[in-house]
Amino acid sequence: MTLAAFATPVAGQATFRGQRDAPRRQRAPSRRSSIRADASSRDDGSTEDLKAELLSVLGKGGDGASRMARVGDRKRLEELVEALEARNPNPEPFERPDLLLEEWQLLTTFQPGTADVSFTSLDSWRKYLFDSGPSPVQSLVVGNQTVDNVFQVLEDPRGSSAEGGTGAKWQNVVEFGPGLSLTIEAAMEGVRDENSFFYRFTGGFFSIENEWGGPDGLSIPYPVPFDALEKARPGQTKGWFATTYLDETLRVSRGNKGSYFVLRRPETYWETRGGK
Repeated sequence: MTLAAFATPVAGQATFRGQRDAPRRQRAPSRRSSIRADASSRDDGSTEDLKAELLSVLGKGGDGASRMARVGDRKRLEELVEALEARNPNPEPFERPDLLLEEWQLLTTFQPGTADVSFTSLDSWRKYLFDSGPSPVQSLVVGNQTVDNVFQVLEDPRGSSAEGGTGAKWQNVVEFGPGLSLTIEAAMEGVRDENSFFYRFTGGFFSIENEWGGPDGLSIPYPVPFDALEKARPGQTKGWFATTYLDETLRVSRGNKGSYFVLRRPETYWETRGGK
């Protein structure tokens, strides 16, 4: 299953590590140039205006239904995201670890040109298993009203590798309520190009930090055999993840299957770090 839809806050302090000589792949320039040209003609407002409209469409991400971009506002959402990508002030995000790393809150996720997916839809599962459709699990978790928040915590991928390297992780956490969360962990496996890294999902756990978890809390392994899944469907637990827009408060990212993720810094993030 594609678990890149998961994202959540978990303890994790970023460490800024040295750049590794990683193979670099050329991204298709035609898409970026077309995005820039189209976005410029459609959206002449300032970047702050575009961000304000985007956030007004999405809200603060606290409601499960709003985290899954619905068809009704999908077209404008895609236009706003493309317009922001064309104005990306940090096209090489690894050079700005102070902006890129640590905790981000998910506002929404969508795959351009596709309809909504449903966990109970046979067609959604068919497209996921035999085509390039997004995972139906994404709708179950990200669009679930019982999910309080979804976060991502990024460490620095520079210096990581498929052989281990620095051991940097990408944590995706879902908060179900006070003291109850699910963390899915991925090992970072090197820098792909100037704005993306390779990853491989390795495991996960439920964390219970309330009266049910006892005085020391309780951790329960997530029952997905990632190694067995990878053997059965090679490449299913691996992929790459790109950052296509980045500033102090907003990040847009894209996964290798085409899904987009719009994230914001938690409201008190910069306050707890002395401001920005």
